[in-house]
Amino acid sequence: MERPFSTFIGIDLGGARGKTTAVAKLALAPRGETGVAVQEVQTRHNGVEPWHDAVLVSYLREQPSRAALAINAPLTVPACVRCVLAECPGKETCAVPAVQWLYSEGQALAEEAFASDYDRIAAIPSASAYHGFSSGRALKTKPRVEPYLHRAAEVALHYQRGVLPRDALGLGTGPIAARGVHLRRLLASHGYTLHEDLLEVSSRATVHALFDADKARGYKRDADPWQTRADIVEQLGDLYFAPSSRLSKEEVLRNDHCFEALLSAYTAYLWARDGWRLPPGVFDDDGWIWVPPERA
Repeated sequence: MERPFSTFIGIDLGGARGKTTAVAKLALAPRGETGVAVQEVQTRHNGVEPWHDAVLVSYLREQPSRAALAINAPLTVPACVRCVLAECPGKETCAVPAVQWLYSEGQALAEEAFASDYDRIAAIPSASAYHGFSSGRALKTKPRVEPYLHRAAEVALHYQRGVLPRDALGLGTGPIAARGVHLRRLLASHGYTLHEDLLEVSSRATVHALFDADKARGYKRDADPWQTRADIVEQLGDLYFAPSSRLSKEEVLRNDHCFEALLSAYTAYLWARDGWRLPPGVFDDDGWIWVPPERA
């Protein structure tokens, strides 16, 4: 274990009322054994209280040891949203590193991916007849990255690795993101520090990185998502369900929020076990989404 954690908590963050929030708790296997054990997965605290922010904080304070906490939601907002200037100087003179990165490296990554996709689609003429438009028109508009909408982490993961952390780019300013940012600040008052014991993760991106894009889509959208989730859990060879977890496995397979909470906690375990490092650049301040590294 590269980092000194023995407890890993994953939160699939829902709306402010807490009704669609789920929490999973994993613990290292006993001494002499390997892997990580699922201790509990809950959609309500002790089966009663929805996971409001105060309930989440209280739950974390109840833990006997400091946990690595992974949240499946944005924990930072785009650079322009967090800017405190009354007047915008414009992108040409903005000194914020994340803005400079997005308009230079980020835009270049997006255009490179656009060109690659354009060439690929243009080489398949049959697609134009099927979809009712020319292959060129399908990708006519070049993608743009904007610092009021996008974060560097999302752009880098999507255009460099082909991993889409959320359902679409630019979802870092909605209600879930607002709650995530508030929760990060609330947890800071209780000693949690971003990138040190508090991680932004994406269960979808974790599944994509460990398996493939089909499974990343399928655990929610397949005709039988239960089976897809079961296959994924079965292939996580160092994960097992402790006897005390009771019906947690059934909840994970039945409920997509429970499944995503479990994958979030498992991502925290991999981060601690393998000692993942923050990539160089603007991601310390702008935020990073922790995803398993590319397979060799």
